[in-house]
Amino acid sequence: MDLSLERSWTVTDEQALLARARRLEPEALAEVHERYYPMLYFYILGRVGEAPVAEDLVGEVFLRLLEALHRGRGPDRHLAAWMFRVADHLVADHHRNRHRRPTVPLEEAWMGPIQEEAPDVVLRQRVREALEALTSEQRAVILLRFWAGMSPEEIARELGKTPGAVRALQHRALMTLARRLRAALDQGDLP
Repeated sequence: MDLSLERSWTVTDEQALLARARRLEPEALAEVHERYYPMLYFYILGRVGEAPVAEDLVGEVFLRLLEALHRGRGPDRHLAAWMFRVADHLVADHHRNRHRRPTVPLEEAWMGPIQEEAPDVVLRQRVREALEALTSEQRAVILLRFWAGMSPEEIARELGKTPGAVRALQHRALMTLARRLRAALDQGDLP
């Protein structure tokens, strides 16, 4: 799986690709998958923390896109924004279902009493929880900026926003993350 990010697209390129995808051209659909898979994968992986789950959820995003296009629905102008919104809903459903039906790995069930969590596991969980407190747009900006390494200009093109709006979202998101993580540290919830 090639997870490199191509970053030379414009909004016009995306709209031309979307028009072709809406006509269900096989080459366009393949290009949509090739172009957006890495960004969606890194975005979802940053929210769920498990590669197999991220792969499944990205697959579901593309399945929903195909179903919508076959019904004559789906995105009209901003393909990436539509797909990230679907990803947000799928991740939220994943977390909701996981809390309803918590699972314990078989090895852990046989080990007896649960051992204290390692500090890095606790830290990752607190960061994930702090990310969930952000708006979906803030989360997208933070994960694309710091996980996928995209510039504000590249993120703006992908999300159909201005670079200034992306920088503002990034600033507000970082302030929220800092507040939440500082509170966790003050309460002794961080190693």
